Amino acid sequence: MMLAHAFAPGRANNLHAVRLGLAGAVIASHAWPLAHGAGTSEPLAALTSHSLGGWAVGLFFFLSGLLITGSAARSTATAFWTARARRILPGLAVALLVTLGLAALSGADLTPLLAVTYFVRGITLISLEHNLSNAFANAPMPGVVNGPLWSLFHEVAAYALCWGAVKLGLMRSAWGMAVLMGAALLVWALPGLPARAATFAPLFVAFALGMLAHAARARLPLSPVVTLALLVLAPLAWPFAIAGLGHVALMLAFALPARPLSRDLSFGLYIYGWPVAQWLMHHSPGLGAPQLAVLSLLATLPFAAISWMLVEAPMLPRRMAKV
Repeated sequence: MMLAHAFAPGRANNLHAVRLGLAGAVIASHAWPLAHGAGTSEPLAALTSHSLGGWAVGLFFFLSGLLITGSAARSTATAFWTARARRILPGLAVALLVTLGLAALSGADLTPLLAVTYFVRGITLISLEHNLSNAFANAPMPGVVNGPLWSLFHEVAAYALCWGAVKLGLMRSAWGMAVLMGAALLVWALPGLPARAATFAPLFVAFALGMLAHAARARLPLSPVVTLALLVLAPLAWPFAIAGLGHVALMLAFALPARPLSRDLSFGLYIYGWPVAQWLMHHSPGLGAPQLAVLSLLATLPFAAISWMLVEAPMLPRRMAKV
């Protein structure tokens, strides 16, 4: 089966489940530094040079590239950016308020001006503030209130580049796709980039690979043979690894028998996982990383479910909220 067939209208898939698993992996990965202090790496990082959360975020970007390319191709600029704003901003706004509430209850030094500043910097994505004085003071990483939100700026930047590439026609020809991927790889390989650019570069490589998967969907087979061939190359470098793991994600999402989840809880799980874990560590600072990973995942699921039902889904078109 080709990826294009798997994308056929009305065909069920496991995308929500895959993204939910990736968000859970981010929460599990963060349990190590949150339980034992900044700089503590989780076991996978020593084996692969990337944490479980790092791989999960890379795969999030791969899947976003796959899906956003299609949206950019069929939407006007107004429709495209309105859809992106409706998907991200309402849930993020409420998560920022909840984060402020949990931080305040844990003893953060908050004034109205500081709270407004934190919210405005967070909702604009450009200059996120991660630290609030005396928040979660008993935790091994005091003050850091919602670390994972850093990736949202890079996600929106990737959307903008995707929109430009699609409207320039780069995804309609082999040379255009080669230019896009070559530029992404060139920037990724450049030494000495500024910090934000150095963070963005590997994420955009993952996003661009997802864009290529969408462009080549009529010729991209969902086959274990292809998966195995790509995984053989995975140890060579990040782009090969993301290509291989991305194909694994496609197989899980589209090739396996689908039991679709009716709710997309992945975004809520991602934006609430850190402050919930910090709250747990503030009140139970002796928790070990495996315990924190399980407890924070279980404790975050209700936040994610409420966010989806009351905040995120009502802002989406009916057809999107149902899948």
